Amino acid sequence: MKSAQSAKSADRLNPSVWHDRAYAPPVAAYLHIPFCRRRCFYCDFPISVIGDRRDGSNSLGVQTYVDQLCREIAATPNQGRSLETIFFGGGTPSLLTAAQIVRLLEMLDRQFGIAATAEISIELDPGTFDRAKLATIAAAGVNRVSLGVQTFDDRLLQAIGRSHTADEIDQAIELLQSGLIENFSLDLMAGLPHQTAEDWDRTLDRAIAIAPPHLSYYDLIVEPGTVFDRYYQPGADPLPSEAAAAEMYRRAADRLTANRYDHYEISNYAQPGYACRHNLTYWQNQTYYGLGLGATSYVNGQRVARPRRRDAYGDWLDRYVESGVAWVDTVEVEAGDGDRSGVGVGDAGITDGDGD
Repeated sequence: MKSAQSAKSADRLNPSVWHDRAYAPPVAAYLHIPFCRRRCFYCDFPISVIGDRRDGSNSLGVQTYVDQLCREIAATPNQGRSLETIFFGGGTPSLLTAAQIVRLLEMLDRQFGIAATAEISIELDPGTFDRAKLATIAAAGVNRVSLGVQTFDDRLLQAIGRSHTADEIDQAIELLQSGLIENFSLDLMAGLPHQTAEDWDRTLDRAIAIAPPHLSYYDLIVEPGTVFDRYYQPGADPLPSEAAAAEMYRRAADRLTANRYDHYEISNYAQPGYACRHNLTYWQNQTYYGLGLGATSYVNGQRVARPRRRDAYGDWLDRYVESGVAWVDTVEVEAGDGDRSGVGVGDAGITDGDGD
């Protein structure tokens, strides 16, 4: 009789069981880009705040991090299959220069290979990109954008600490609708301080009128350690009550599905054929490479969380490159595990500043 370990090793070589095994070769990669102009009042993600005048062109911290991310990509073993989805999340990936984004894509292609039909997504914030940047990254293969709108109301944008304005949202959407990257998603938030049912209806009206191929809707959660954690108690004024927030969720589901959006995930809606393939990697508990500060990978039956502070990530990366061993702070996951955790918006943590 085979031992459990030998059976697992044999299964690795059998493509017929890959679809439901925790050790299937990954075909998805998430890259965490941790830089933001400022920290939104609800945010507990692993980010570095660099201010309104810094970006990948003039920030030594950003440039150093891109170098580190390239080192991690180069040190990560290729499990044998080309990438079919890539997601640049953050943070604000659009604070990188177009050349830095292209460099990271070239590193991924060199190390893993990128399928010709790959979905390559990037999170962009209004006010952080122009037509030239969009054209360059589109030419490099980026074919899907997730635009961090949250709300179209300047009053509410200011209340949650966003760095962009409603006018910048309009400009960003105009660029996306120009045809450079037709597959785009709008991120929306409900349950915001002072947000009323009428405010939410206006947000839905505007989003439906824009008719993006994809919409993501998130309910505000007051996370420990955030600015909102100091100001507000969940369900208490000026936040909407739990009942009011639940009604916003139902309102979004009813209106979006009535407008031919498929409610294919808890927070995600897509027109036919536009479900985010990368999102489905997490939802279907498939394996993936997670790269960069705070990112979690799921490879060979193990989830590996990288450190969420810049200095600790640098130390971890040095040890990884030297030893070839990444499995630090791991959790074993058996095939069929129901955990659908991913990376990006699911990762939490607070990091130090840029260090420039």
